[in-house]
Amino acid sequence: MEEKFNRLIFVPIAAVLFLMIGYQYVCPADSNNCYFRSDEKGLFQRYSSGFELVYTESEADEDLPSKITSKFNFTERDLDRHVDFNIRGDDVMVFLHIQKTGGTTFGRHLVKNIQLEQPCDCMPGQRKCTCHRPGKAESWLFSRFSTGWSCGLHADWTELTSCVPVVMNKRDKKSAQKSKRNFYYITMLRDPVSRYLSEWKHVQRGATWKTDELPACYSGEDWTGVPLADFMNCPSNLANNRQRCKFVPDGLCLVCMCTCTCSCFAPFSQHVLTIKT
Repeated sequence: MEEKFNRLIFVPIAAVLFLMIGYQYVCPADSNNCYFRSDEKGLFQRYSSGFELVYTESEADEDLPSKITSKFNFTERDLDRHVDFNIRGDDVMVFLHIQKTGGTTFGRHLVKNIQLEQPCDCMPGQRKCTCHRPGKAESWLFSRFSTGWSCGLHADWTELTSCVPVVMNKRDKKSAQKSKRNFYYITMLRDPVSRYLSEWKHVQRGATWKTDELPACYSGEDWTGVPLADFMNCPSNLANNRQRCKFVPDGLCLVCMCTCTCSCFAPFSQHVLTIKT
C-alpha cells in the first residue's frame, strides 16, 4: 500500500518539475522574452489590410533604426509586375541610392543574395563585387557595391542619367556610340518622416554629406549634437525634401526648397521603384 501511495505522489511531483524546467527553457531568467507569448508576432503576421512587417532584431545597417513597424498595402497588380530585364543582353540595372532609406542593406542584397546563373564575385575584404553577365566580361549592375560611387556620392537622377552610360562604356570598353543598352533605374523609398528623423540622428552623430547647392546649416566641421528644433529650422536643409529632389531636374530642387512646394510629408511608403529609360 505504501509503495502504491509513493507512486501516486511521484507522478504529480514529476509533472510539476517538468513544467518548471519547460518554463525556464521558454522564459529564461532575467528575460522578458517568452517564446509562446501571444503578442510575439514573429516576422510576418497577416492582417486584412495587408502584411505587417516586424523587425525583432536590431539592424546592423546604419540606414535603418533598431526596430521598425511598417504596413505595406501593395495591390495585386503591383506585386505581379513583370520587368523584362535581360541580363544576358545589354540591359543594365542602376541603383539610385537615397540617404537613410535602407539603401546600404538593399545594395548588399543586390550583389550577395540574388540567385543568378553567374553570381557576383565578392572577395573578402573588398567593398566592391564584380557582377558580370553570364559568359561575358560586362557589368549588368551599376551600384555602390559593384561600381562604387562612379557618378559621385549619392548621385541623383539627373547626374546618373548623364553619367552612367559613359561610365559603363568605359568599364566594358565599348564604343561611346553604343545605343542598345536599356537602363533600369531602381531605388528605395521610405516613409518621409521616419527617413527625416533618421537623417537627423545621422548628422547628430557627426556625419555629413558635403554639398555646395545651398548654404550650410552649420558653421563648424559638422552638425554634431544638433537639436531636432535647429535641424528643422534650417531653411537650406536638404533633408526636408531629400527623396523628391532626387528625381527632379537640376535647379528645380532649389526652387522646391525656397517655395516649399515639395512637402516632405508626401505619402511615400517604403518600396522599390523601377524606372526604365
